[in-house]
Amino acid sequence: MKRVHEIVNPVVMGNEESMYELFAHLRDEEPVAYFDHPDFEPFWVLTRHQDIKHVSQKNDVFINNPRTIIVQRAFEQMLLEQFGTRNGLETLIHMDNPKHRELRGVTREWFKPSPIGRLTPMIESIAKEHVDKMQALGGTCDFVSDISLHYPLRVIMSIIGVEPEEEGMMLKLTQELFGSEDPEQGRGGDLSDRMSVLMDFFAYFKNVVEDRKKNPSDDLASVLANAMVGGKPMEELDQISYFIITATAGHDTTSATIGGGLKALMEFPDQLRKLQEDPSLLKSAAKEMIRWVSPVRHMMRTCTEDVEFHGQKVRSGESLALWYPSANRDARAIANPDSFDVTRDNREQLAFGYGGHMCLGQHLAVLEVECFFRELLPRLESIELAGDPQWVRAVFVGGLKSLPVRYKLN
Repeated sequence: MKRVHEIVNPVVMGNEESMYELFAHLRDEEPVAYFDHPDFEPFWVLTRHQDIKHVSQKNDVFINNPRTIIVQRAFEQMLLEQFGTRNGLETLIHMDNPKHRELRGVTREWFKPSPIGRLTPMIESIAKEHVDKMQALGGTCDFVSDISLHYPLRVIMSIIGVEPEEEGMMLKLTQELFGSEDPEQGRGGDLSDRMSVLMDFFAYFKNVVEDRKKNPSDDLASVLANAMVGGKPMEELDQISYFIITATAGHDTTSATIGGGLKALMEFPDQLRKLQEDPSLLKSAAKEMIRWVSPVRHMMRTCTEDVEFHGQKVRSGESLALWYPSANRDARAIANPDSFDVTRDNREQLAFGYGGHMCLGQHLAVLEVECFFRELLPRLESIELAGDPQWVRAVFVGGLKSLPVRYKLN
């Protein structure tokens, strides 16, 4: 029986066990599956590592516009009417060359390893604040809602230049955006509620742009607000879209990785001991956590010519959904993919994407994860689950929303 229709079910995708069971089935039985549903424009589903990597390498054959993530047909129409595109606010993930190359260049220097490395003392300080908070909570907490949601948020807001008192609002908007299908996180059940979340983001960052144009400083907000593209000031819609993707993806995905990473260390206690005995493994452990969680579930590409996968013809103009968590558990490309291994060489993992659209913030994400566990693990004497973990019901970006733990810190 074909099961590809389950790929848009937030209940299936909002549970680690059911999501990976579905991916295993699709990789083996339906590696190139056609999704046709009255609520969505049709698309093809790719779940094997080699296919997803191949598509990601060929940005001229498989383009990001006009569809970048899976949304309902009716919402695509609303975005088209509001913004003039089916993607709505056009961020870096929605763009093709040459525009993508030009706008990516605006912050490329900011996100290179050397400039990111200079942020280490600031990130270490924020990591210590949050491990200290764990200690102050007295040995029990919900690690996600108390710790892992807030630590990367503080980091990226510091980099952008958002005031600490506005972080709660930014967290709520991000959860409403990425968790729109989750009854505990979405703003409401109507598509208009999703649009109102986007418009709230737009209004907030419009004010930030105007402020940094008048009062520039050394933060990333000032870089974006005063950027020149092709010899002209960056267009306002591009600026605000840039802010939104940086502010949301810049913390939510890292939060998911840290929460899922701690859960993995509890499930694989030998790996926890290995890290505590050899902290030099923390960087590779951070990359393994990112593979293990793969918080960005999918992206879409549209074919500019007829192509073929495993004997199945995909025609020009048709769209493909690339499923990164599935690629990162594909034994055809990754040895023992269902084992969490902090010594793994993760050059083949695709959690950051691949090719020209590889995540701009990848070095920052690895550093944040590494710094947090570098602070936590030497102080951690014991840790165990204190309740059942829960996941966000989400098809695009997902991870844990609750991880009750009991622990002892020194």
